[in-house]
Amino acid sequence: MDTGGCLDFVKRNPNGFLATVDNGRPRVRPMTVWLADRTGFYFYTSRVKPLHEQLRSCAEVEIAFHEPGRPPDVGVILRLRGRVEFVTDPKIRRRLTELQPWLKKIGSGKPDCPTIAVFRLASGLWNRWTWENNAAPGPWVPFP
Repeated sequence: MDTGGCLDFVKRNPNGFLATVDNGRPRVRPMTVWLADRTGFYFYTSRVKPLHEQLRSCAEVEIAFHEPGRPPDVGVILRLRGRVEFVTDPKIRRRLTELQPWLKKIGSGKPDCPTIAVFRLASGLWNRWTWENNAAPGPWVPFP
């Protein structure tokens, strides 16, 4: 799998589990990628949630996406690791509200809504896990 295959995997399986650090302790929560392209994997959250402060305090994250197989095959897990960056680009924020129109009903209702934080994982490493490489998953491959 190359970076293009990694993007395709996440587009097929956009729901993952994001791990952050909060006061030295791990925190995991479900997150959905709303955009995945050569510029990164994009997410959003509310600035009032603990996640926002966790990302500000420690931008290093890991997220795992699962593509189920047919039993007895357990499927494939794709892990992404890297440093998130917050996105202020009005074009990206406008695209978010176009793809997620319900966001227009909260906060200011505009793409520059101050309560919505958009962030992305633009570079880092990815790893593909299957049952076959269970004992020695890898390798970790850089992206983009």
